[in-house]
Amino acid sequence: MSDAARGQRHSPVYDDAVGHAPPGTEAPDVRLKPLLLTGLFIVVFTAVTIGGLRFYYNRQDLGPLVQAARTFPSPRLQQNPEADLAAMLQDQRAKLNGYAWIDRDKGIARLPISEAMRRLAERGNAAYAAPVQPERTPTLGSRGGASSAVLSPGAGPGAVNTPATIEPGKGLP
Repeated sequence: MSDAARGQRHSPVYDDAVGHAPPGTEAPDVRLKPLLLTGLFIVVFTAVTIGGLRFYYNRQDLGPLVQAARTFPSPRLQQNPEADLAAMLQDQRAKLNGYAWIDRDKGIARLPISEAMRRLAERGNAAYAAPVQPERTPTLGSRGGASSAVLSPGAGPGAVNTPATIEPGKGLP
């Protein structure tokens, strides 16, 4: 039988190096029966698996990881937002315009704004100066302390404390 008789459209030359089959060895059509049986098997297998899992989970009691559904209360919203805002503003005005103790032991009190502004105006520029801090001398031998208890002459608050053995302006040897 010639190649033309077997339904060949090309020459009988084929490539063995790539591994192709010689022309004419494959069926020209796809067999439908095995393809449909495979698809039917996949559908049946999936349906049986899902049905089995549903049956299994329905027969199980609720375990420690699965809890029954709970109902939650509805959110508590403001019933009257205008009245809440008015009450908050009134509370803030009372705090701004009234006297109260913040910390009675330390002597900290709250003053009305007008009174605080009047007191600052009485002090003038001194009202904005840093508060006076008590001078603390570090103990001898500490990291911040001098090597001698006698300080150089002229050392006062804010000046660098240098030992008396070092002349002022010369620094450490």
